Amino acid sequence: MGRLTSTVVGTALVLASAGSAWAQADLFSRDTLSGLVDLRLTAANGETSWIDGGLGKARFGDDHQGLRLGEAALVWNPRFTDTLSAVVVAESQDGQRHLVALGEGYLAYRSRPGSALRLSARAGVFYPTISLEHDGLDWSVPDTITPSAINTWVAEETKVVGAEATIRRSLAGQTFGFTVGAFKNGDTSGTELTFRGWALHDIKSPVFGRFPLPPLAGRMASRQAPSTSPLTEIDGRFGYYGRIEWRPSSRLAFDLFRYDNEGDRTSVDARREWSWETRFWNLGMRLDLDAIAVKAQVMTGETLMGYSNALGVWADVGFEAAYVSASKALGPGSATARLDHFSTTDRTNKAFDNNAEHGWSGLAAYRWDVKPNAQVVFEALYIDSFRRDRTRFALDAHQRQTVVQTAFRHQF
Repeated sequence: MGRLTSTVVGTALVLASAGSAWAQADLFSRDTLSGLVDLRLTAANGETSWIDGGLGKARFGDDHQGLRLGEAALVWNPRFTDTLSAVVVAESQDGQRHLVALGEGYLAYRSRPGSALRLSARAGVFYPTISLEHDGLDWSVPDTITPSAINTWVAEETKVVGAEATIRRSLAGQTFGFTVGAFKNGDTSGTELTFRGWALHDIKSPVFGRFPLPPLAGRMASRQAPSTSPLTEIDGRFGYYGRIEWRPSSRLAFDLFRYDNEGDRTSVDARREWSWETRFWNLGMRLDLDAIAVKAQVMTGETLMGYSNALGVWADVGFEAAYVSASKALGPGSATARLDHFSTTDRTNKAFDNNAEHGWSGLAAYRWDVKPNAQVVFEALYIDSFRRDRTRFALDAHQRQTVVQTAFRHQF
């Protein structure tokens, strides 16, 4: 009887605890729903945008002018217990295949505050923690309209279907964090970066989205699909990533990120999309001072695809990029300036399909906080790039472009 009584009492306590936890659940209240509408007034010159099948590196080009939808998003953030929640993002972006698409969707766990060792985890479809610029609603960029070249590519080709876990520990006024993740559906990562090159725009990859590629050269035109689907599983292998973060003070933070999709290079699906072997390192730094906030990232990596021949692997590209930005509170908002550098190195087939490039960009933006939930962002972006592949289309290899945008944002 004593053992039975103990079992009954223990079970009752567990059920009571579970009931108490679930009693805190909040699935469909107003607090679980939020959204963003971004209308865009744009003027741009330069070559045709990549999204329209050209080699232009901005979202708009070819003397585009007008008002259009930049983005609309609805975020559902239900809470199941005080430690377990979820994030589901439905978004609409101009120029995408579907009017409404799934952006992210994952379960999230976060240990209760107060413990010296803090654990968080998530599983589903999400972006790994690489970008220092995307920290707004719906993984948006709050201070500018256009992210850096690094984080433009992160938004295009590094979304994953997987799981990750993070451990953080504070010690002697410093904070240390370690993250590990495993994923699938990242096999085509590197396709856009190779055949189009770096870009600067604010389009994010939907879960079932597809991006166009420029007309491909030579034998690659019959081997590779004319578009790429960023979330595709082809070779059945898991990729991985890891991140180390060090915060020596509340004002300064460093992080080092390693990504490897473990692609086998030679698996191909019925659409002629290939499994690329893509890996990179990313080093980030953030400094928050009283008058100014500074962010910087440096990325270096390589991406390879296809079989080996006398000229090397079909596609073998090294890539590098870096940026530094500074933001300062000014009047009823904040001003931001950023300088970007980017390049790719084609290590094979240069005589027939040279995917090497180099370039830089400068950005100036001002965010006017009209209300706590409404902003107007003014931005001027200049891009200067050299890509030999442009000569296939009777274009000058050296191109310059200016894009001026105004974003009218409302959050609810």
